[in-house]
Amino acid sequence: MKTLLALLLPCTLYASEPTELNYKTAYLWQWVTACAQVMAPEFERQGMPRHFAMNWAVTGCSCVIDGFRRDYPFESIIQLTSEERRAAGAFYADQCGKGEITL
Repeated sequence: MKTLLALLLPCTLYASEPTELNYKTAYLWQWVTACAQVMAPEFERQGMPRHFAMNWAVTGCSCVIDGFRRDYPFESIIQLTSEERRAAGAFYADQCGKGEITL
């Protein structure tokens, strides 16, 4: 019985999040990395040490990306124009900054 439960539990958890499964790990990694490489120097200019700035950037970028993942299937997000992505990114960044989306 315990073995059956152990086999069913992961299937149940993944079945409840189909949208997130459409995002491939490599795509997410590249997205977070590209975002953090842009943001970290901004934090460094504000006086943060490099390692702290990079960690802060990754955390903030992850919050924004989670907003996209929650609201857009992968197929939709790759079809957004640059302006649409920029506007949505600013919206999610504002929510993350206000604590409306928890990290």
